[in-house]
Amino acid sequence: MKGLETGIEQIDRGLRGLKDGKLYCICSPAEEERTNLIAQTVMGLATRDNSVLLFSLEKDRRTMFQMLFDIYWQMCDADAQFDDIERRHLMLYKMGKLPIWIEDISELSYASIQATIQRICLLNKHAIEVIVVDNLTLIKTDFAVSSLEYAIMANMYLLRMIAKKQKIPVLFFCKDDNIIANDTYLDKFVSFNMLKEPIKNLKFC
Repeated sequence: MKGLETGIEQIDRGLRGLKDGKLYCICSPAEEERTNLIAQTVMGLATRDNSVLLFSLEKDRRTMFQMLFDIYWQMCDADAQFDDIERRHLMLYKMGKLPIWIEDISELSYASIQATIQRICLLNKHAIEVIVVDNLTLIKTDFAVSSLEYAIMANMYLLRMIAKKQKIPVLFFCKDDNIIANDTYLDKFVSFNMLKEPIKNLKFC
């Protein structure tokens, strides 16, 4: 099984395809670059006919939508003038047809993730093909833990449970690869601290 691809060479090379029931992590330290990378990843998946549920904990829904739209604009017609109103409306219409759900729940937990999945899949149980979480450390753990390290492990365990139960890949981002000290529940991990190519040079295939 090859798995889902983002179209971003560095990610696809490192993760080797997002496979059902697996948990994946991408680390990028700078918030602006990480948020841009998240938006590019979501758009790369969606434009390959993969329905994506994005839990955006660092940015509100409107801000994340604007970032996705900017990337979509560049992907479809980088030479078009951004102030072309007619073109802009057409692009918004096309993007509106892409299978992307953005949730900006203030206190994300295992229960709220499950509730969101059930709501979206109410009419179509196959509506979601991949889940993306923008910051693992901002998830509210359902366990009583004594440190951030244990909270991270608990959240990875719960995300892995969701991946297994829904039979889809779950991908989360973090800003510090040192927090992933215990990768028991991870299937693949990519750190942009270790890649030679700068994020600004990412290109879609």
